[in-house]
Amino acid sequence: MPMQPIAAEEIRDFSTSLDRLWARRDLVVAAAGALICFRSIYRRALQIGALGRFRYALVRAEDYVLGTAEDAIRDTVRDAARLPGARAVVIYLSCLDILTRLDFADIERTLSAETGCIVRCFFRGPLAKADGIRHETAEEILAALPSEEGAVTAPAQLPPPMSDTAGVADFLREEGAAHVLVTPSGCRNALARMDLMPERSDVHALIPQAEDYIFGMEETAAAEIGALAAEGTYRTVHLLSSPVPAFMAMEAAPILQAAEEQGCRACAPPTDGFHGAVHGAAEATLRLVQEAADGWREAGRTVLILGYSPLLFGNMAQLNAPIDFLTAYGCDVRTAGRDALTERPVLVWLVSAAGVSAAEWLHRECGVPVVCSLPLGDAGRTAWRAEIAAALGLPPEDAAAEQAARDVRADRILIIGDPIAAAAIDRLLRAYGLRNIRCASYAWGEETAALYRQAAGADVLVFHTAAELQPAWDAANAVIADPALLPAMGEKRLVPLPSGLLSGRDAAGEGSGVLGADFAAVLDAFLKG
Repeated sequence: MPMQPIAAEEIRDFSTSLDRLWARRDLVVAAAGALICFRSIYRRALQIGALGRFRYALVRAEDYVLGTAEDAIRDTVRDAARLPGARAVVIYLSCLDILTRLDFADIERTLSAETGCIVRCFFRGPLAKADGIRHETAEEILAALPSEEGAVTAPAQLPPPMSDTAGVADFLREEGAAHVLVTPSGCRNALARMDLMPERSDVHALIPQAEDYIFGMEETAAAEIGALAAEGTYRTVHLLSSPVPAFMAMEAAPILQAAEEQGCRACAPPTDGFHGAVHGAAEATLRLVQEAADGWREAGRTVLILGYSPLLFGNMAQLNAPIDFLTAYGCDVRTAGRDALTERPVLVWLVSAAGVSAAEWLHRECGVPVVCSLPLGDAGRTAWRAEIAAALGLPPEDAAAEQAARDVRADRILIIGDPIAAAAIDRLLRAYGLRNIRCASYAWGEETAALYRQAAGADVLVFHTAAELQPAWDAANAVIADPALLPAMGEKRLVPLPSGLLSGRDAAGEGSGVLGADFAAVLDAFLKG
């Protein structure tokens, strides 16, 4: 199958096997696999109101290598079977589950007996079709169940965030670059349906042949990458991996060589579809900066923005005013992932945790100062400008008139988001008399949690599960967060700050971001309320 472009698309057909399973209200779909597998399933569940009947298994890449993936899947099925009203659980198997040949019959038999729910495995995706064994269709599974009785009543799980694969694809946006995702056909759906901005036309899916899952996919991938490079459209090719090729230890070198033989620069950012987008973008940013540093000219007037991508930070327009300010100081502003990095920067402006590894490396190895605050509100803007001036060794602007002291307000506020954004909101709220503030960040894995702790200028609650967040959520009078958290956490007075990390491209359009016009309007209404 030749390489196919991946384009943003909306789900319009709701007659798939998944939809037919969810049409039964006492049935829970338990998805197994990697993070990237869950995103398009989550999107579908959200659109048809089935989030309470969707559960996913937290399986790590090493679980498939060590043979412990089945334990994680069994635990998820047990949890799903305990949901009020659940009478059947269908395990929505991933390509890796099929490839590693879990004991499906034993899973169905023992868990059905143990839980009292009917447990069935549903084989889906390209590896199921290539399996050589006939598997039950969704219709056959449903036909064998007793009549529907009642309905599942349960909150959702926390939304699975954007994967590292999607995060790197969103971060890397330099002109003349192609981004090639090696994937069974299903993984591209997460990008097409949720995590790819509409203007992108430079992301492609390289779909292996059925025999490649047995003999290896390097030969097919090299041929397809070479053909793409030979077209002459691109100067650079980024090879992005997904769970199956990562599990099969696909060797990148011969694939990259095929592009280089056609005159393209080629590289393979470390992605596998198991990790979150913040971690993926952080790894890609660090590698980008380290590679660029080898050829840097001496420092001139370059200010380097680290941690920006549309899905992780929001629309680029929110940075126009800060960039204009820097330009007025005579600075050449470059954004990692978008612009050529030809000169050692005199200053790093870190806007999100996705850039913290690269920022710390530049500070440690090159002595580059780092500013990691955001110009949110009058007080935040004044403080940010003073930090910039001090870091550049320039005279500060005339100090703004001091804001009049405000009455202290007793409201308890919970801010959930990237730690740098949360700190900026915290500073603004304190200027309005709000003192009882808690900041929290949602990390999919320990790697992301470490980045959040590195980026946090103050104490931050890093949570992985709804249970870890629930006490802070319940204690708050108001929450500033992505509305995608509500189905899992419960209703709350919410100041919406949607992010592509959870809500996909819907949260990254015009006016988006913590410095964007949309958030400014809802925050102003909240502060006046």
